[in-house]
Amino acid sequence: MVIEGKTKRIVPAAQAGMVIMETKNELTGGDAAKKATIEGIAAHKTLQTANVFNLLKKHDIPVAFIEQQNDTSLLCYECDMLPLELVMRRYAWGSFLKREPTFQQTDGVPYRFDAVRCDLYHKWTAVVPPLVKAPEQMEEHKARDRYLQDGSWQKGTYTDPYLHIDNGRWQIHPPKAPFDPSKPLMTIEPVCTEAERQDILKQLMLPCFEALENAWSRIETQFGPVALADIKIEAGRRKTDGKIVIGDVIDNDSWRIWPGGDPSKQLDKQNFRDGHPLSTVADNYALVAELTRQFLE
Repeated sequence: MVIEGKTKRIVPAAQAGMVIMETKNELTGGDAAKKATIEGIAAHKTLQTANVFNLLKKHDIPVAFIEQQNDTSLLCYECDMLPLELVMRRYAWGSFLKREPTFQQTDGVPYRFDAVRCDLYHKWTAVVPPLVKAPEQMEEHKARDRYLQDGSWQKGTYTDPYLHIDNGRWQIHPPKAPFDPSKPLMTIEPVCTEAERQDILKQLMLPCFEALENAWSRIETQFGPVALADIKIEAGRRKTDGKIVIGDVIDNDSWRIWPGGDPSKQLDKQNFRDGHPLSTVADNYALVAELTRQFLE
């Protein structure tokens, strides 16, 4: 079975239990409301992911990645992906400040967490009345077909909603509005057990962030070492053994990286979201691909 996504394509591999992940020359932003084709960017993203996952494998962090096959393809173990986005933050920045405005600094300098902040988001879009009779969730591509009009999401749709887990209850909240634990959009069935959630936190999220934060801090630029501000990863159950591993990709779409710890020097996809020239975006992706080669030196 072929799975066609916005920025990649997954096809069966010749080996049982494995797939080939093919990267496209596509970027999306604004919860898929913005998109562009940039020639050659697939090769940069593929190399970034291969370098990242080889680093994680070196640290014995469980991953689906096996090896890079060519400029735009990766061989991976097939996984049943969890519908979760796993986010780790060293700095309070971006849309996080809309949900937690108390971390907004008056001097504009981003607040730095002493302990890495870990958050969960659900990959399915939440849709609430009056668009529907009762709150419900649906896969993003279905929500996009129904509720994305002229590049804007209709009011009442929440892509990548925030997950608040309280005494075993999984509650969905708006991701970009002040957090109020008493006003969830809906309560859902857990997508994993509490033990699995703790393993995801302790065996995947925190070790992944630590390995990449250390790797980036060793890379010098003209502005100083690169700070890993935050990162988003995904996980799935490997079909060969059922183990939960880091899957999908980790590339310049996945993180915020700031040379010298300065957000204005960002090298990541935020430049695309902010409307910078596509040539500048492409140059940054090429540079990051080269910088990640140093992860394994």
